[in-house]
Amino acid sequence: MILRGVTPARFWLLAPPAAVVIILVLFHNVFAVFAIYHLGFCLLMPLLNNLYYRRYTLPEHLAALGLTGPGTGRALALGLVLAVLFAGAVLLGFRWTGGLALEDNRVAATLAAWGVGPEKAALMFWFMALANGPAEELYWRGFVPAELAAEPNRRRALLVTATGYASYHGVTIFLFLSSWLWAGVFLAAVWGAGLFWGWLRERTGSVWPPLLAHAAATAAYMAASRHLLAP
Repeated sequence: MILRGVTPARFWLLAPPAAVVIILVLFHNVFAVFAIYHLGFCLLMPLLNNLYYRRYTLPEHLAALGLTGPGTGRALALGLVLAVLFAGAVLLGFRWTGGLALEDNRVAATLAAWGVGPEKAALMFWFMALANGPAEELYWRGFVPAELAAEPNRRRALLVTATGYASYHGVTIFLFLSSWLWAGVFLAAVWGAGLFWGWLRERTGSVWPPLLAHAAATAAYMAASRHLLAP
């Protein structure tokens, strides 16, 4: 059962969020998050786990992540449609709200405290816009569902995975936003998106629909809020 005792599932669900929070709160370094969380947890640890612990071949590893397999073409087509819809929804959301939730210096000040001053804002922007969504989806909707495949209660597996994914976003959201109401709305949106993307992974057997949707949504909100990254 998920989260009962010291199990691999418990580690995969709790260790990455804990690493992000510890790095940001104690060490104030966004680029360390990129290295340890995105590269280490999201990409390298699943690879090492599957190749060296589970003794998968590389094609088996890619299939376990949902990158290959029957129906991949249909999954890619669905992912492209969802990418357009998610990017459009994000851009419309910023347009309708006028960026009210973010229109102050709080974002730039928080990032500066985490080592992202004006001279490094472009580097962070491009990493987030291009790499954040794919890396997170390969982990949370690729690797983790494969690790939880033996969990009989699929609804519970979806809920705890979406909660693990959303948990560390709460740190950045609540520090970026001065309004608790807006922060709650944003965090609920992240959790809901994670739940929906997890459901897509279950239904299609592929990571491509959530990966492309997440990548497009991240690129859209980074583009819409780029002017806030530095004073």
